[in-house]
Amino acid sequence: MSTQTTTFGRVFGRADGRERVAVPFWNGILSALAAVVILAACGFVAAVALMVIVVLATGRMPSLNPGHPLIESTLVASYLGGGAFAWSRLCRMNRLPPHRLDAGDVRAILLGVLVLVLVRIGTVVQLVATNQTKHVQAGFEHFTIIGKLPNVTALSIVLLVLSTVVLAPVAEEMFFRGLLFGALAPRLGVLVSALISALIFGAVHGDPVLFPTLAALGFVNAIAYSVTANLWVPITIHAANNAVSTAFLVAASLQGWS
Repeated sequence: MSTQTTTFGRVFGRADGRERVAVPFWNGILSALAAVVILAACGFVAAVALMVIVVLATGRMPSLNPGHPLIESTLVASYLGGGAFAWSRLCRMNRLPPHRLDAGDVRAILLGVLVLVLVRIGTVVQLVATNQTKHVQAGFEHFTIIGKLPNVTALSIVLLVLSTVVLAPVAEEMFFRGLLFGALAPRLGVLVSALISALIFGAVHGDPVLFPTLAALGFVNAIAYSVTANLWVPITIHAANNAVSTAFLVAASLQGWS
């Protein structure tokens, strides 16, 4: 049996989890919590500052609907602030990802995306069975990117893609996989830690209907990270998942479906 096969076979054990993804327990837990607090604080400060600027410039309150440039700019600031802190903590713990993906990483990404496609099919079946086919993820109920000027609409799309497809996957994977999962795995083993971090990941999105789908994304990404020890793998899977959701949101808004 090859060394690679042996390593893959032991990936769900405590020792292997510790070697591949481990960060100090309390350091990882507290760093993850601090990153979330910083994310919220950056978002709050950015929202207040932008609202004041818009009110002073136009004399009226801006739209607070998701998709509006103000909201998307706030999200960009949030993810940049929280993500920068998480990156610095992982750097201190020597857990930054390699600069590039190898063949094994690419295979893990493709397999992860395939699993999430199956999960999405299951989600469609769930929504049809429960007569909730028009359900929109919590926080996006009043989503619109349509502005009064074409330039505003274009800016909304750019900021949406930046926040949802680029920054959110990077920041959230550092929070939930790099720090939280990395702290739990040495003590609880990979499978239990993947499940716990996935449940927390699903819960913080605040959507009971899509909770199974979101938790599945978290679980798949934790396993992918434990197998490859490369955070760019779950980040890429997460980005692909968000890109599909974002494309549907934009299409629905542009065509007046939402």
